[in-house]
Amino acid sequence: MGGGIGQGELDRLFSAALEAAVARLEKDGHFFPLIFELRADGTVQAIAMLETGAVEGDAVARMFDVLRQRGEEGLIRGAAIACHESGNSQVEVHLRAPNYASNIIVPFTVTTRGFFRRRRELTLGEFLARHAQNEVFPAD
Repeated sequence: MGGGIGQGELDRLFSAALEAAVARLEKDGHFFPLIFELRADGTVQAIAMLETGAVEGDAVARMFDVLRQRGEEGLIRGAAIACHESGNSQVEVHLRAPNYASNIIVPFTVTTRGFFRRRRELTLGEFLARHAQNEVFPAD
């Protein structure tokens, strides 16, 4: 599955996931989990998953399964999944690489402006990183 990735690549991957999550929250007030991967060539790419069968179990666990397969095939060197639970004022970014596994909690507050055209603006709080199991790049 290859070696680890550097701090700069982790930062790019995390930033892409968090920026997309903030944009979706400001636009719609919610979002389904967003998936980003650091490809073998160093590019960060958003990916979409289309569920063709019956949806059972945890959506994030299914996303990890797909990302793990892509990691085993050497297609990716890192992954991030941004999640938000409705009614919860935080985004959680699951950040994974062969040498890194954390869930980063990003609290936020929402300011709503406008009378006719409502507009949301997020203010991010202090980030909290929690060590996590590495479901994408398990130790050999």
